Amino acid sequence: MKDRLSRGLELAVQSVNYVLITYALSNLAMLMRRNWLYILFFASEIWLTQQYWTKARELTGSKILSGLLLILCLAAQGAMLWWVGRVVGTVVPFAAEA
Repeated sequence: MKDRLSRGLELAVQSVNYVLITYALSNLAMLMRRNWLYILFFASEIWLTQQYWTKARELTGSKILSGLLLILCLAAQGAMLWWVGRVVGTVVPFAAEA
């Protein structure tokens, strides 16, 4: 019972971290959609999704349940993008023009 509770808590923390980090990466990818760095942020999102699914599958022991959790997390990320919004602006270099 204690092991199950600990795995459930770890899965909850992993899920919240996944949603928040992919939300941030999505914002950065959208902000840099006209820059070659877009590829880096998009690839990081895909890598993070694969890592989350693997960890969820390990903790739940089920491909179906881990897939459902992934879909739920992606829906939560989409809801955050819809209701919280996204970063709007331009990329400004550190070197200031004098």
